[in-house]
Amino acid sequence: MSIKRANWSLAAVVVSASLLAGACGGDDDGTGPPAPLPGQLTVNVSTSGGPGAAFKLTVTGEGIASPVKVGTSHQLYTFASGDTLKAALIGTVSTGELLKFSVPDVNQASSYRVTLNEVAGSDNALLSLGSFSVSVSQ
Repeated sequence: MSIKRANWSLAAVVVSASLLAGACGGDDDGTGPPAPLPGQLTVNVSTSGGPGAAFKLTVTGEGIASPVKVGTSHQLYTFASGDTLKAALIGTVSTGELLKFSVPDVNQASSYRVTLNEVAGSDNALLSLGSFSVSVSQ
């Protein structure tokens, strides 16, 4: 009889431990980092001067894929290698979105860097980079 009671006690301990482990595991309790959320990030530009008509820029970060233009009248030319995207966008923009690209986790938007390499006006003359600001956002 004591062996039967010991087996039941052992079974109760095993079941309790597995229920407790299941309740403690996972990121669904809100205390862990959020699950990766694939999606698109946007490269934005703003200027304190006149609009640019051609933009050459570089975006770096993990898993950049599928760059697309935002404006319907814009032309976008891209070259991707590893974690670097080089892009040339032809189209008049003073403030707003230049392009979008896909990433494995939009929650990591702050880990992506964009550098504006050159901006030209509608007359093809280079403009001062100091009057332009670029950023990456969700």
